[in-house]
Amino acid sequence: MKNFKKPIIISGMPRTGTTPLGRILSSSDDLSMIYEPFNAKQGVTSIEFNYPYPGNNISENRFNKIFNDLIHLKSKFKTGILSTDSILKKIFKYFIGNESSISFHRVRLFKDDNRLLIKDPFLIFSSSELSKNYKVIFCERPLKPLASSFKRMNWNFTEYDKLSKFFSESELKARMLKPSKKISSEVIGAIQFYELVDLYKSKINANKNIYYFSQNKLVEDPIVEVKALFEWLELEFSETVKKTITELKNDKNLNKNLPKKNIQHDMSYNKKFSNKYFTEVLTLYEIELIENFCSGGEI
Repeated sequence: MKNFKKPIIISGMPRTGTTPLGRILSSSDDLSMIYEPFNAKQGVTSIEFNYPYPGNNISENRFNKIFNDLIHLKSKFKTGILSTDSILKKIFKYFIGNESSISFHRVRLFKDDNRLLIKDPFLIFSSSELSKNYKVIFCERPLKPLASSFKRMNWNFTEYDKLSKFFSESELKARMLKPSKKISSEVIGAIQFYELVDLYKSKINANKNIYYFSQNKLVEDPIVEVKALFEWLELEFSETVKKTITELKNDKNLNKNLPKKNIQHDMSYNKKFSNKYFTEVLTLYEIELIENFCSGGEI
């Protein structure tokens, strides 16, 4: 019988290490992962927008109903077909599925005795609600490398206006920031996103079911950081898990210190540079803006 009672949730802002952490945890024989079921483009059909915030943009009852259907493997998934997809990719998604739906059906078909792992940064503003019943891993990353990753991926935080209204206007220092020739829209979006998450986190009561996982420490000393997480989860830190960590580090590639532009998860570069390459991506003006924001100065 599948274990529906206590799934584990990996969340956090995009680009904070949720994907490598998901790979590490799902390499354990005890866990089977569903990938981004709350992704509005390719996840469950009942989710129409990214970043559900129970009690605000979705009722707590409706959110919990959708989540309970998911962990009992009753959900239906979108095809995830995008206008930018190639013909072959559209055919594949239509007949086989997308990354989210395939992971869901794999769990249904092949992992009868495993505990469920849900990896989804779109659940970041649902962390408090989920922690009432489940263990939630809340991934974090310093703002400068986070912003450089947004810029490298050409990502903009288009949901800002819809989410910022759930926070006090007096708290929103980054609301008035605008892109310019010196400051990219991606960096502005990263700062605004980071601020909302930080404000959200400050409103979460002390909670034994939330584990704040440092992507920075994962890069610096992955064995120690992941081992501590496994102890909190009460899971075995196996040799298979250690091997997965070593493979993800890719420290054999000593000279590749910058991931490729627009490649979301570039496996070919040395991960020890993941929080250092921002110096090659951000302008001096962007770095100064971020430093002023983090120090509470004028922005």
